[in-house]
Amino acid sequence: MIPVAVVPTLTRHDLLSRMLDSWDAPVGHLLVIDNSGRGVSVPEGPWEKVTVLTLPSNLGVSGSWNLGIRLFPEVLWWMFCSDDVVWPAGSLEQLEGLSGKSWVTLCETSWAAFTVGAEVVDKIGLFDERFYPAYFEDDDYRWRCEQAGVEVRHESVRREHRPAQTLNTPGARFDRSRSEAANKALLNKKRAEGDLGWSWDRRRVLGGRW
Repeated sequence: MIPVAVVPTLTRHDLLSRMLDSWDAPVGHLLVIDNSGRGVSVPEGPWEKVTVLTLPSNLGVSGSWNLGIRLFPEVLWWMFCSDDVVWPAGSLEQLEGLSGKSWVTLCETSWAAFTVGAEVVDKIGLFDERFYPAYFEDDDYRWRCEQAGVEVRHESVRREHRPAQTLNTPGARFDRSRSEAANKALLNKKRAEGDLGWSWDRRRVLGGRW
């Protein structure tokens, strides 16, 4: 069983429903983080418990992932999934079997669906919320894992992914070019300085309405 599955969503709740309809593996607790503030419904599925958090503002990708970890600190590993993924039959069971407490497991090379072990978080820490609202938070975490000698495994787990569908939706209040350029600059600066920390400053600056 997947202990906890964390799914952030923003504007494309239709994609969320499609992704959840394709889910065929048992989950202890499904956490849907609704960053739109409008509310979202979750269909029946193979989850023992469901929590939907409707937030007053967009936490961003790394903030949403961190919230899932903070709310369920007792599990051995967490799964994270974008709402624009579709799961072929049996893929989630395969991912479950490849996941564990001591490493990061990616579906191929993508962070659209991945798992992180509790021992990794103990050693590396949470995702850096300065990367807001999206882009390069995954590259930063991979780099921090490399610095600490933590294994990031690329596994041939099938899934369909059509990226950036949410970001290109009207109403997302997401300036892709601004976010991508600013976050890439931050990543380069962190690597140059060996900076492994994070703060709220960029979250506040980049969190304005476009």
